[in-house]
Amino acid sequence: MAAGTLYTYPENWRAFKAQIAAQYSGARLKVASSAPAFTFGQTNRTPAFLNNFPLGKVPAFQGDDGFCLFESNAIAHYLSNEALRGSSPQAQSQVLQWVSFADAEIIPPASTWVFPTLGIMQFNKQVCTYKFPEELTMTFMSCNLIMGMFQRLDKLRKNGFASVILFGGNNDSSISGIWIFRGQDLAFTLSDDWQIDYESYAWRKLDPDSDETKTMVKEYFAWEGEFKHVGKPFNQGKCFK
Repeated sequence: MAAGTLYTYPENWRAFKAQIAAQYSGARLKVASSAPAFTFGQTNRTPAFLNNFPLGKVPAFQGDDGFCLFESNAIAHYLSNEALRGSSPQAQSQVLQWVSFADAEIIPPASTWVFPTLGIMQFNKQVCTYKFPEELTMTFMSCNLIMGMFQRLDKLRKNGFASVILFGGNNDSSISGIWIFRGQDLAFTLSDDWQIDYESYAWRKLDPDSDETKTMVKEYFAWEGEFKHVGKPFNQGKCFK
């Protein structure tokens, strides 16, 4: 049965993978996440640590037998048992499939939404307003306009989240929404494929500390509120995620 020490900083969600695997498998795992055993930014820069883990990354695992591993998925796999890894090549491949799916499809967008609320990265909140309300006629056509943009931005889903709302009714409506991106600039300019629709909207970066922003985010995410800046009643909302 595997046994060893996991080096990490406190509350590192990537290290939780190894800890969960060890809990299920019964592997004996010691966690070194605070002084004197481990201090992030110091211990992982020492020659002794870099000799075992050349990149200085955590989580990092050192077995009682001297075996060393970095990368959270590899550590979790090593600390698992057959029930977790899969008892056949087919089952093992399915486990790998879903681990890869989570890394590629779930973690990036989840990081975009969750990390700012944890203080790990800053919000990049942008409010957008459709520039040409005179072109908005039937509400179902306006909804198609929103969803068409979402479809054309499909590859942006890992790096952005939005709540876009149609206000008003037939022949008297407007579209506006709040987008959250990774980074501090509009993401649309990073790819030609993402630029088809965004110039049809006016964009304004929001101050995450202002009361106005907090109210707008609450209203747009809940799809309810006064929406004082709009002047039209809520009709329906669409989420890009």
